[in-house]
Amino acid sequence: MVYEERESLTDPQATLETLQDNCASHPADTAARATRGVPIGDLDPLSLKTHPGPVNTASRAAGEPLTGLPGYVPRPHDRALADLVGAALAGESGRLFLVGESSTGRTRACREALRPLAEQGWRLWHPCESSHLDATLADLEQVGPRTVVWLYEAQRHLGAPSGDGERFSAVLRALLHDSARTPVLVLGTLSPANHRKYVIRPREYPQAWDVLAGQTVDVPDAFDAAAMETLTRLAESDTVLAGALGRARNGQVAQYLAGAPVLLERFRNASAPARAVLEAAMDYVRLGVGPHLPTACLAQAAEGYLSEAEREDAPGNWFAEALAEATTPIAPTGADHAPLRVSTPCTADGHAPAMSSGGPFLRLASSLGQHAGITRRALCPPAPFWQAAADHLTDPEHLGTLARASLERHRLSWAERLAQKAAHWGETGALHQLAEAQERAGDDKDAERLFRQAADHDDTWALIRLAWLREEAGDGNDAERHLTRAGDLGDAYALTLLAGMREEAGDFYEAERLARQAADLGDDFALYSLAEIREEAGDHDGAERLVQQAARAGNIHPVYQLALQRAVAGDAHGAERLFMQAADDGDTSAMIGLADIREKAGDHDEAERLAQQAARDGDAEGLCRLASLRRAAADAHGAERLLSQAAEHGNTWALNELAQIREKAGNHDEAERLAQPERGAYRLGELSVTSALVCLAAMRGRAGDHHSAERLARHAAHHGDTGALYRLAEIREEAGDRHEAERLALQAARHGNGLALTHLAGRREEAGEYEEAERLARLAAQHGDAEALYRLAVGRERAGDARGAERLFTESADWGNTWALSRLAEMRERAGDRQGAERLARRAADRGSSMVSFFRSLWPHGLEADGTPSLPLRFASRARTPE
Repeated sequence: MVYEERESLTDPQATLETLQDNCASHPADTAARATRGVPIGDLDPLSLKTHPGPVNTASRAAGEPLTGLPGYVPRPHDRALADLVGAALAGESGRLFLVGESSTGRTRACREALRPLAEQGWRLWHPCESSHLDATLADLEQVGPRTVVWLYEAQRHLGAPSGDGERFSAVLRALLHDSARTPVLVLGTLSPANHRKYVIRPREYPQAWDVLAGQTVDVPDAFDAAAMETLTRLAESDTVLAGALGRARNGQVAQYLAGAPVLLERFRNASAPARAVLEAAMDYVRLGVGPHLPTACLAQAAEGYLSEAEREDAPGNWFAEALAEATTPIAPTGADHAPLRVSTPCTADGHAPAMSSGGPFLRLASSLGQHAGITRRALCPPAPFWQAAADHLTDPEHLGTLARASLERHRLSWAERLAQKAAHWGETGALHQLAEAQERAGDDKDAERLFRQAADHDDTWALIRLAWLREEAGDGNDAERHLTRAGDLGDAYALTLLAGMREEAGDFYEAERLARQAADLGDDFALYSLAEIREEAGDHDGAERLVQQAARAGNIHPVYQLALQRAVAGDAHGAERLFMQAADDGDTSAMIGLADIREKAGDHDEAERLAQQAARDGDAEGLCRLASLRRAAADAHGAERLLSQAAEHGNTWALNELAQIREKAGNHDEAERLAQPERGAYRLGELSVTSALVCLAAMRGRAGDHHSAERLARHAAHHGDTGALYRLAEIREEAGDRHEAERLALQAARHGNGLALTHLAGRREEAGEYEEAERLARLAAQHGDAEALYRLAVGRERAGDARGAERLFTESADWGNTWALSRLAEMRERAGDRQGAERLARRAADRGSSMVSFFRSLWPHGLEADGTPSLPLRFASRARTPE
């Protein structure tokens, strides 16, 4: 049996192309699209989650609503918004994400920017917070022209777990590339921490990275001097702004207007019962539940946040009194300025969903949610928190999210119980992760038990994993039984695997039948997978017959794959014949393969014709391949001509190569023109549109033209690529210009990439400049990246400096690095300090860590909510059946 990991998301560029094809072949009803969203002019002033400003009740005119917005002070990010809106009014689709902390004025800025669109009849659509992904994506695919897609806290959508975020991002990209729906505008807000995550991990979030690349603008925490000057002028006729001018500290005017300081003060001074309710709400929100929290769930959870003395002193109606305190507006501000407020979730059809058995719902103030993410990240919620979730939540996504959170905290019994309830409501992903964690810890028996639980809910991926486990155990019959059941449930991949097993067993007829069935269910490679086996076994006719079956069913790509296989095996004639067939049916990859064969045979004109045809059909890779072959044959002129043709089609590799050629020839202006990101037509998997800028900046840096190099690097960073700043910092460091190296590394860090500072710290450490290395590592930590301190600690440990390693691991842990805590615990364990090791490991577990094996070695059966080790039967016992 061939073991293959099924990817959670197929090839990202293919995903986009598929979505675009679907839009083209199944156009949505124009009238339906035209009515998605609501007219911007009809929106309530607070509809984008804009906070109302404080209202001076003494000077407020009779009848003036408390929900009115104060005057507006434009800042630099407003210019970027205005440019985007202007382009939208001119007919161009676009996107922009405002990166900043909560209550810094992000949503108000967007609300002000939309005024010109409201006057032109534009509409606004946003994902309903309580809709499941499939419903949200179906609704998004119906969004029509002249619509603003609003993504408040975009990380909820772009970074959703289990590949859902990438699916959402792919549909969003398809919308922006869909000419039938131009113009559309995508606006969103994003926290700096999440923005950094997407910037430094593009391979993990390729679709989200592409959505965000070069399309963000920072919203600062504080007003600068120019904004304060404007505020002073406006305050002369605006009592609310006058109050902000007099009371806001350190330029944090937006936070004052949003009520953040008074909300934090209310929280700190709350009564014990009200504080317990708020802390429970804060923990649910920071662990991914919400924004709508069921009242009954909070009532049960809050008991765990009261001390024994506080519970004894609390009156019988303590929760009602606590809720009244927490939901009372802070006078004299608007109703939104309360720590908790009543909320009404809705789905895409406008109706309230069955999210839990404990409505009505409450919503935590966003500034308190942000505060919780910082101040409570090291705390594991108490047992009533988890029990209340198990008793009251019915939203499968929320249950799955909490199951993962409890797994990361090694609360295995809660992880299983919540995962089982999520599976009961249709979400089995958490059971998968729990099973995989047990598998990584070496407990295949328990992993199999958990996969079986998921399989009991007709989860086909669990059945496939069970099949793999059974085959590894030598039970091929049971493996086939699981695959057969998955195939009966409609899983094409399971049928493909089953076909491979039948082929290996010599049952060729059954293998073909299963492969055809898989192909009918959408597995485009099912027949080729079987053909590949036959080709390798020498049954070339049988292999070709299978790919021809696929071609007759409308899938020509297996023909190309077999041609490629023959080309690699040296069968040029057989490969050419199949390439020609696939090319005649429009497969551009086949055209490129055929061009390659023609070029090597000396038929250069035909090779160029085929490559040009593929480029006209959207794939300029063939022209690049020919250019490389001509260059290898010393035909520099021919290579450059082909690169120019590929560049005309926006191929980023060709643009990069041409820019380097022009730069080396001294034609710097032309090199810069070619390197502009706007010239590239980015395809995921190829070089980014900024790659030429990064390369050009590095070339100029090495040539000593530092001013020009930095200008190009900043331009690349503006388009989301900090690689040039990173490379320039390296160049300056190698040249001995440490001051400039650090300055450039700091620029990269301010754009969300602390790797340059981490690298510089490592260089100084290697040179024996330990204090300087530590200073740079701390600087990186201050910009959100504690990895440098962690790496220095690892280096010190390897060098035998246990004391220095422990000190740096501790610093890294203090900045939130849970791996550092785990390494500290391992050091204590090796030193024989079991008690100290457990104490540190428990801190890591409370924060949430993926150190499954280490935790398992300390606590084989998991931890209780309070951190005490679970008893042997606690995790192994079955959770009760969800009601």
